[in-house]
Amino acid sequence: MDLEKMQAELAKYQAEILKIQAKYANPTPANIAKMQKEMMAIQEKMTALSMEYASEAASGGFNLDQLGIDYDDDDDDEDLLQFIKDHPAPKDKAKYLPLGALLLCTNAEPYETFAMVGEKEDWLEALEEGWGFENAEDGKKMLAALIKGRHETKYGDDYRKLKAGKPNKFDEESVEGYEETLENLKEELPRLLPYAKKCETLLAWDLERVCYLARIFVHLGWIKEADAFKWIEKAAVIVKENFSKWEDYIASILMGRAVAMGFAYQVIGAAVELLEEKKAFLKEHPISGL
Repeated sequence: MDLEKMQAELAKYQAEILKIQAKYANPTPANIAKMQKEMMAIQEKMTALSMEYASEAASGGFNLDQLGIDYDDDDDDEDLLQFIKDHPAPKDKAKYLPLGALLLCTNAEPYETFAMVGEKEDWLEALEEGWGFENAEDGKKMLAALIKGRHETKYGDDYRKLKAGKPNKFDEESVEGYEETLENLKEELPRLLPYAKKCETLLAWDLERVCYLARIFVHLGWIKEADAFKWIEKAAVIVKENFSKWEDYIASILMGRAVAMGFAYQVIGAAVELLEEKKAFLKEHPISGL
């Protein structure tokens, strides 16, 4: 494929992505799940096309810079590494870093520190439209509900019935989310698939959100850092009691997320990053050390 055709093809895919995003302008959890599902097929085509670009460039067909795409994110990586270095986790709290890490990763936030880089206005908007939070009190009420296993209590029995092939109350989107998550794990992270198949609880989905939201609330000034660590420490006790390995914990997050909000490729990607690309991070902070 020549350069001009490649550029035209890429522009077409990018236009399709923008069209889908515009269709789901209201980012509710349900809309986000639907949008991600529609975008995934196009993103896969873009990835395949990018690989073809790289192959053409490697054979001398053209320079990647000609495509108008910035493939060099070294500067961004260096900035992020410097941010993490400038905001080290307290030594006695570093063991809690993996808690909340998967959801932070899906939102392009650093998880090797308790500090966050996202604009406060963006997070406020996300919490209002995605969670229905209007103020800090709403957030604190959610933390209290999640630490008690809000999602596991409501959906756990139906999840176990779904796994066993028994009648359950899940809607079509939840069932599809569950099945698509398992199918994508088979392709993207096969070593986690056995953990997902044997997962019997959605509890990690609740606890992960406790630790994720606690960091966001500190970032927004809704709670003090000391209070955030109290929530994270409570969650850590429950995690240690119920999960022996990070694989068990992450599988539970994925299953909980799947039946709650449908399939999301970004969440699978975050699991791949933590369990494959950054496995030393989890090894340094084992569940047994919580």
